[in-house]
Amino acid sequence: MYGILTDDRDLARADIGDHTYFFTEYVDGRSQDPLEGAVSSVACWGDTATVRDEPDRAAVDADGTRATPAAEGHHWGTVCPTDSDYRDGLLELIERAGTVGGVRLTTLGFPGDSFCHCDRCERRFDASEFEDRDAWRTEVITEFVAEAATRVEGDLIATLYPDPYPGALRERAGLDPHALATHVDGFLVPLCGPGYETIYWVESLARGFARELEDLDASLAIQLSGTEIEPDRLAGVTRRVEPYADEIVYGTYPGDAETVEEAIQQLREEEPAVVVD
Repeated sequence: MYGILTDDRDLARADIGDHTYFFTEYVDGRSQDPLEGAVSSVACWGDTATVRDEPDRAAVDADGTRATPAAEGHHWGTVCPTDSDYRDGLLELIERAGTVGGVRLTTLGFPGDSFCHCDRCERRFDASEFEDRDAWRTEVITEFVAEAATRVEGDLIATLYPDPYPGALRERAGLDPHALATHVDGFLVPLCGPGYETIYWVESLARGFARELEDLDASLAIQLSGTEIEPDRLAGVTRRVEPYADEIVYGTYPGDAETVEEAIQQLREEEPAVVVD
């Protein structure tokens, strides 16, 4: 099964692939209305505009560094996941999107293994039943996803950081696929690299996730980039990862649409014909 991820409304309606993921909430703070029938891609704690305007809402590491685009290793600002007011507003956005289609959650966890040590998180961790901070962070994120699941009428998809090593997602971001699988319908892993000059890493990561998630009752989608690549090459990359995924989703800008459409056409022509007795 093939889909596209885009923020262009006309492209989203162009029937490229089997269905569409559509950006509604961006990590820079911008937003647009959900598109009926599409899977709305909602940035959760990633919100550069909020962190810029209200820096006290940013997640903080053990050294006091805030999760802003200026911090090393961060490409956007990240709000602390225990910010209750922000959480409530985010759930309202998810509910709004979830009335017209499925929802994909992005920037879902904590923004790194040393976050968050703000005063609120320190108080909540100290008052919790947990002695292990990773376990507490995982509970924070899992509870949020469980609540989000009650707000979405269609499928709920959780985006996972591309690190399939057992336990790594829990330590890095507070994401435990085994705990999340109770509340979501599927996972999506972005493995994006314009041009894909080398592809061994794409196959390795896809295979790792397939093994890590194989016992879970949730689908696995792999996201590839349709940028700066020829259709034949994109189809070739897809063939390498397709055995490990239930769906391939192509990040697609208007200028990439023909490439993605041609690659999908090639792949579908290779599919064996269905024989009806």
